[in-house]
Amino acid sequence: MLCEVCGKSSQKLLRTEIEGAELMVCQECSALGKIIREPKENFMQPIFKKTTNPPKIQEPPQVIENFGVEIKKAREKLGLTREELAKKIFEKESLLVRIENTNFEPEEKVIRKLEKVLGIKLIEQ
Repeated sequence: MLCEVCGKSSQKLLRTEIEGAELMVCQECSALGKIIREPKENFMQPIFKKTTNPPKIQEPPQVIENFGVEIKKAREKLGLTREELAKKIFEKESLLVRIENTNFEPEEKVIRKLEKVLGIKLIEQ
């Protein structure tokens, strides 16, 4: 570890206030100011510990086949236009067009909103 004042390598640095600035300095340079606190033994130890098990990545949900057709049927059954449905789920109408044409598989949060508003299941169990 290097002293922030003189640049010397030192095993033990002290947090010191020198002319209003907090610096990590060697024992000699700490005499130039006021020692705020001495570092703990593990001052420069890594914060994060290695884990033996990497986190499990959750698989995205499987959307039912012909989800676009089912969404369109449910929307029309409720008498909603694409514009009205888009407003209810806080998404763009153009997104609904792409979804209903089965050109685009939406994110899970959009799928969940559609399920709730339309009262249908879109995710395979």
